[in-house]
This record gives sequence, structure tokens and C-alpha cells, in this order.
Amino acid sequence: MNTAEVIELNYEALPTLRRFHESGAPIRAIVGPVGSGKTSAATMEICKYLPEFIFDAYGIMHTRWVVIRNTYRELMDTTVKTIKDPEIGWFPNGEYKKSEETYTIRFGKGFSVELLFRACDRPDHVKHLKSLELTGGWIDEAIEVPAEIKKMLKNRIGRYPKACPVRFLVETTNPPDIEHPIYSEYAWETPPPGPIPPRKPLENHVGFWQPPGENNRNLRPGYYQDLRNDYQGDPDWIDMYIDGKPGMVIRGKLVYNNFDRSYHVAKERLIWNKGLLYRGWDNSGNSPACVVLQMPQLQELQVLAEFHSDKENIIDFADRVTAELNLRYPNADYQDWGDPAGENEYSTRRSIALAKGFTSNAQLMREECGVEVMPSEQNFQARIESVEKALNMREGLLIDPSCTRLIDGFLGGYCYPEIGNTGIYGEKPIKNKYSHVHDALQYAAVRILGGKRKKKITAAEVEKLRNQYGPPMAGHVRE
Repeated sequence: MNTAEVIELNYEALPTLRRFHESGAPIRAIVGPVGSGKTSAATMEICKYLPEFIFDAYGIMHTRWVVIRNTYRELMDTTVKTIKDPEIGWFPNGEYKKSEETYTIRFGKGFSVELLFRACDRPDHVKHLKSLELTGGWIDEAIEVPAEIKKMLKNRIGRYPKACPVRFLVETTNPPDIEHPIYSEYAWETPPPGPIPPRKPLENHVGFWQPPGENNRNLRPGYYQDLRNDYQGDPDWIDMYIDGKPGMVIRGKLVYNNFDRSYHVAKERLIWNKGLLYRGWDNSGNSPACVVLQMPQLQELQVLAEFHSDKENIIDFADRVTAELNLRYPNADYQDWGDPAGENEYSTRRSIALAKGFTSNAQLMREECGVEVMPSEQNFQARIESVEKALNMREGLLIDPSCTRLIDGFLGGYCYPEIGNTGIYGEKPIKNKYSHVHDALQYAAVRILGGKRKKKITAAEVEKLRNQYGPPMAGHVRE
């Protein structure tokens, strides 16, 4: 179709989405549950509202936009249908060129919009993104799109037409986990139902987090209730996709099958009982981690705090942890266990200068930081079984809600990788930001509780704990 069309639309923006449309921010995000109308809002924004604004403000008659989704099938089956499908699409009368995967919409007012459909699973698409000249873009289901694609896209927008005076980028997605960049990159005009983002948002990034049920009137009766019934055995899915809470996308097979956030995560901050504290350390690499635990009763673990760093030497990390814990738990006594590989010796400029020859992370922690770390269990299966044991015991494991990386790891970040698309999974979890805190937890738990392959705890240790805490309380219920 080469002639301009008079396009009639019956679109009424929901309250959160109206604020999204009214925002002048060049980079915007909509986060919401399934069926919340965010895809329709993004379609209206890049297919009409922004091109019309550019036409009215600058007289630019033709703009070019890229529409991105993680896979080609998802792009064509969902996002593209919302744009051009004859039955459900908002703009079904455009001109589609299959060979170029472009779609052009012409408006009677005198401006036109060119859309380029691209997926991240097509090597040719990813390659071609590097050379695109664009006015703006839309990334649908943005939590599934690699960060490298987003960075690349940001330097391709605002380049069409030549010397374009503006640039725009829209991201739409289901709720991310609280450590995902989207959570902290945006200044939220409508706040997320989670903790305050830990970092300052990026300049000109404004986000809009939809409340649950905002789009009920446009859905069939019982839409969300049916989903609640269908997923009643998966409360984390309900939290994320129905109630719009920050969640976790599982990209492999869960390591632990018995974790339940509603049961294993405390509703309020946990309080130190003034007793002995246990620390587990992942102290063998450049991404150290530490978890702090207490045992209010025998066979009952509480995780009070977590520490982690994506890149930090062990001395700086241990000093930082020690200083923080001295403020939180003054005069506390600690029992420390770490990665046995932390005993591995290596040479450093400092050790050579001091004529010590070789050192290890455990030695550095002992001599430089005053932290005496004992090597824990190397056997991975025994470590996993110790944590699984705690999850299965009544009152066996309770985690402070501030331990977000540990919790997100339980929810899916700590998982076994799938080998291709075979349905077969690796024997060891993916090494990522979640694995380090979970290793730290395991190093402590396996020594406190033991695994099936190890003796639970020595008689002397039991007697020591009985003297410290008293005998287990029958029918004990945490207050």
C-alpha cells in the first residue's frame, strides 16, 4: 500500500500507561504483569505518538524504528501481531516487506513510520544492528535481551534522519529481579513493589511499574483467577506474572527444589541473639562472597546477612565485611569456614617482597585481616545435601529479607545449565553472581549440619551447642 491511510484508533490508556505516554523522557520502561497492556502502549508510542510529535515539532516526515525481541518466533507470534495482525493489531493497514522484515505505516496527516523487526537469536540480525541508522527503538520483554544488544542499540538511535534532533528508546517487560539492571537503571515514577533500587538511576531513564489488575476491564472475566488456579503450586510465578512483583527468570534446572520464599524468607529483619555467629566464605577467586548465620536452636539456621563483590581482592573484601559486622554485631564471636581452594598457594609481589615466597587467600585473611578461616567440605554433593536438609527440616532455614542475591539464587539464578536444547543439564551449577553466595552458604551449612555423606556433627560440638543454647524445644514455633 503506497497511499496514505486515515487510521482510526480506539485506544484509551490506563492510568500508569497514560503517565508513560505523557512523559518526555527519551528512554522509558514499562514493567507489568502478563496482560497488563504494556505491549499495546509501546505500539502506540513508537508507531504514532512519537512519530507524530517529531513531525509536529521538527517537520520530519519519515522516521525509522527497530522492534526487538529475544527470539524470532516470539517476535513474530506476539509483538509483531500486536502491531499489524488484521484481527488484533493496532496498525493492520501498513506495507509489509517480508524479504526485508520491514513494515511501513503512512498517516493521512503527512508522516510515515518505518519499523524494522529484529530478533537476538538470529546472527544476521545481531550483526545488522551494528549498522542501523535509527530514530528510535522498542525492546519487548527486555529482561530476556542481552545487555550488549541494548548498549549497541543506544548508539544507533537518534541517527535517522541525519542530524536527527531527538532519540527515543522504549523497553517493556515482565518484572525483573531486583538485581537486574532494569530495576536500578530507571527512576520509577510509579514505584516497584520491592526494595528501593540500590544505585542512582541513569540520566534520562524513567520507568513506570504497573500495579496488578490495572487492565482487568480489557480482559475476559476470570483471566487472572484462572491463572492463579493454573499456577497455584508456583507462588513465585504468581508473584511475578500476576501480582507484578520483582521476580526471577529461571534459565536452567533449579539446584534446590524445596525452597519456598513464603516460608524460608523472614517477613521482617532477623535479630542477632548475641550468640556465636557462623560465616561461610567463598574465598578462592576474585568474586568473593560471605554469608553470616546464627543457630537459635539446634538444627535451626538463620541467615542474617550476605556480602558479595563482583571483583575485589580478598583483603579488601574481608576488611570490608569485618568492619561492617563490627558495627552490626559488636563483640561477636565467629566460626569461619571457607572454600578449601582458598588454601591454595600462589606468589604475589607483596609476598615476594616480604621474602615469604608463596601465600594463599586463607593466609592473607588470617595475617592481614585477622579472620581464621577453616577449610570446609570440597564434596559438592555433600554441600548441596546439607542445605537441602535445612530446607526440609521444620524451622530448618530462615533467611533475612535483605539477602536478595541469596534469595534470587534460590528462586532460579543458581541453577544447572541446559546443554543446548536437549533437556539434559550439566552436573555443576552455572558460575555466576548467584553461585558465589550459595557456595559460601554451603561451606558453612555442611560443617554445621553435615550432608548425608558426612557425619552430622561431633558429640563434642553437640555438647557445646547444648551448653550454649539449651536442649531443643519440642514444638518450637518461631515468634
